[in-house]
Amino acid sequence: MSLKIETGKFKNQSIEMVNNSRTRYTPAKIRRALMSMFDFSNANILEFFAGSGIVSFEALSNGARKAILIDISSKSVSSILKNAKKLSVLKNVKVINSDFRKSISKISQEKFDYIFADPPFNNNYVEEILKFISHNGDILEDNGFLIIEKHKNEQYGYSSKIMEEPEIRKYGDIEILIFRKK
Repeated sequence: MSLKIETGKFKNQSIEMVNNSRTRYTPAKIRRALMSMFDFSNANILEFFAGSGIVSFEALSNGARKAILIDISSKSVSSILKNAKKLSVLKNVKVINSDFRKSISKISQEKFDYIFADPPFNNNYVEEILKFISHNGDILEDNGFLIIEKHKNEQYGYSSKIMEEPEIRKYGDIEILIFRKK
């Protein structure tokens, strides 16, 4: 099976899906919304729980300079690398096979304009991601964005001191939390 890139210079190109039934993909309508909401020109992207890398590939398709994709699954890492090769963007992509919480040593020298996370739903990852970014705030540019995809019923209680209150966009059962760094 494959996914299609929805926007930009790679529009309608297919990429490989991860061969794992537990992998959930950011829906096309949300990817289109994100690409129209933000200007990814020359941006550095960090994607946690990257899966196939579809969100980063959409951003690269829309002018992003570089994407670092992190996923704990070796199947995901393999799919991302195949997809990057197919799109001829291997030089613009770095893939890290790691739990996001253990990745800081591999990304601490980087600064990102956008951080996107699409964790498994209803497992308290929203709160963990907010804590991770708050404790490692230097990786996000001032006025940069942290974008988290979550199930509409998932609750979180952590409030980040370095992030503004989120804008919440609703797409059926999915909510997109958009945090901006103060």
